[in-house]
Amino acid sequence: MKKLILFFFAACISSIVSGQEIPEIIVSTDVFQKEFKSIRNQTYNDNTIGKKIELESAFTKNNNLLLKKGNFYTYQVRISTDEGFGMIVYFDKLMLPSGSSIMAYSDNKKQKVGPFYENNNTMTNAFALPLINNNSLIVEAKIPLSKYADFEMDISEIGCVVMSGNDEKHTKGFGDTESCYVNVNCTEGEPWAKQKRAVVRYTYTQDGEIGNCSGSLINNTALDDKNFFLTAQHCAMGASADELGQAIFYFNYESPDCDNPPNDDGLLDETVVGCTRIAASGDGNDPGGAPDGSDFHLFELNPIPDSYNIYYAGWNRNDVDNLSGPGSIIQHPLSDIKKISFVSEFIQALTGSDLEAVTTTTAGGQGGNVEANASGSAMFDNMKLVVGTISYGSTGCVTSGFNSGAGGKFFYHWDQNGTENNRKLSPWLDPSNTGVMTLEGKDGGNVGLVTPLANKINVKISPNPFVNQIQLEFNEAITTSITATVYDMHGQLIYSKIIHDQTSNINELRNAASGIYYLHLSGENGQINTYKLIKL
Repeated sequence: MKKLILFFFAACISSIVSGQEIPEIIVSTDVFQKEFKSIRNQTYNDNTIGKKIELESAFTKNNNLLLKKGNFYTYQVRISTDEGFGMIVYFDKLMLPSGSSIMAYSDNKKQKVGPFYENNNTMTNAFALPLINNNSLIVEAKIPLSKYADFEMDISEIGCVVMSGNDEKHTKGFGDTESCYVNVNCTEGEPWAKQKRAVVRYTYTQDGEIGNCSGSLINNTALDDKNFFLTAQHCAMGASADELGQAIFYFNYESPDCDNPPNDDGLLDETVVGCTRIAASGDGNDPGGAPDGSDFHLFELNPIPDSYNIYYAGWNRNDVDNLSGPGSIIQHPLSDIKKISFVSEFIQALTGSDLEAVTTTTAGGQGGNVEANASGSAMFDNMKLVVGTISYGSTGCVTSGFNSGAGGKFFYHWDQNGTENNRKLSPWLDPSNTGVMTLEGKDGGNVGLVTPLANKINVKISPNPFVNQIQLEFNEAITTSITATVYDMHGQLIYSKIIHDQTSNINELRNAASGIYYLHLSGENGQINTYKLIKL
C-alpha cells in the first residue's frame, strides 16, 4: 500500500498544561490524484467513494500532547488534507477504559461524530471515527486519570473521501441522485414507514479502498433483537475481521420530509461502528471470480442505541418467481439520503438464484430504479417482507420500457448456497428450527407486538413478561381456525391449541419454568407469526 506524505507539527510540545498548540497531521493526496480523479468521474456501477492512506508512523497516545483537566487527561490532534476531501479516522487499535470517550469534530465545530464510549470495544480492537465532510478535523479523547494505563490508541490510516457538494458529477454523496428519485418520507413512501427504519447506509474498507453500500436489519424467529444485518456479499467481500470492525453504519440518513434539504448537516449523527461476519455467499473470495451463490452477506452489528428507533425487517423465504406488486426497493443510491423505488412485479431472473424487481413510476410521474451504492438493499414484496437483496440493475430514472433491479432471492440465501452454516441464513434467522416460511418484522426492543396475523387480523399479547397466564386479544372476530403452539428454547413443543374466540387465555404455562418461550400463531394460507414470551 502506498503511504501518505505526512507532516507532523507539535508546536510547544513541552507545555502540557496550558497555552499549547494542537499538534497537526497534514495528509497529502498528491500520489493518489489519478485514483481520486477516477472515483470522482465514475459513471459505472462501482461502490468506491475513497481511499485509505496509511500513516508512515502511527499516531498513538504517547506522541501527542497530554492535558490534565480536573479528573481527566485529554488528547487532541488536528488532521488536515487537501481541499475537496472529507475524512474518516481509522484506528488499528482503540481501547477505551471505563469512563473514557473519543470524538471528532470539524474546525468550525459545525460537524461532530461521537462521543463513543467503552461499550464500542465489543467486536475487535480496530475502530473508526465516522466521516467528517470537511478537510480539517480534530480528534479528541478524554481518559480518567486513574485509567490512563488501560487506554490504547493507534491511529494508523486516514480515509480520504471525495467530498459531497463538488461541481464534479458522480461524487457519490449527498444530492447526487437524479431528481426523479423519491425521498422515503414523501407521501408515496408512507405505507413503508416501518420498513424504511430497517434500511441503513454503511461504509466499509477492503484492501485500501473505501466503499458504500446499503442493507437492512433483519428479524429472526427468536425475536431477541439480535442486530443481524442483511446486505450483498460483493460489498466488503474480502474485508478482514479488523476491517469489519471499522465498518460505519449510518442510521436514519434521510430527509425529514419530501423535499431535498440544502445539505445533510445533522443527518449523519446516528452511527454505529463495527460488525462481525456471520454468513455469506455469492462471489467467493476472489473479486474477479464467478458467482457461487445468491450474493448475500449477513453481519451482526455492535449495539444500537434505542434512540435510533430501528425496525427489524420481516422476510418471505418462499421460492418466489412471479409476484405482483406493489413492492419496493428502499436504498441509498449513490450514497445519497434514503430513497424509495416502486416495484410493479417480481419475475424470475436469468440466474436461478436471482429475482428481478420491475420498477415503475409514481402517480406523479416520479420514479428511480437502483444505483451504485444501493447494493445490498432489500427488495420488499406486497406484504412488505424481504424477498431478495439488490446486486445489479438498470440505473437512473424509470422510463417507458423495461426497468429492473435484480439480486439474490431470499429463498436461495436461506439454505441453497451450501451446507455450512456460514453460507446460509437458516441457522441464524430461525435458530430454533421452527420451519416458518414467513416472519413479520418487529420494532427494536419490543416484546409481544401487535402485528398482522392474516389479512387485517391483529393480535395483542399481554401481559408479557407474564407470571401465570397470557391473554390473546384479536382485533376482530375469528372466522377461521388459528392454531397456537408454544415451544421452549430447545424447540420442544409444550403447548398446542386451536383458537376460535376473539379473546383467549393461555394458562397452561403457569407451571412452566422461568425463561424464554416462543408462541407460534398459524393463520390463513399457512402463514405463521412468531412471538417471544418471557416467563418470570
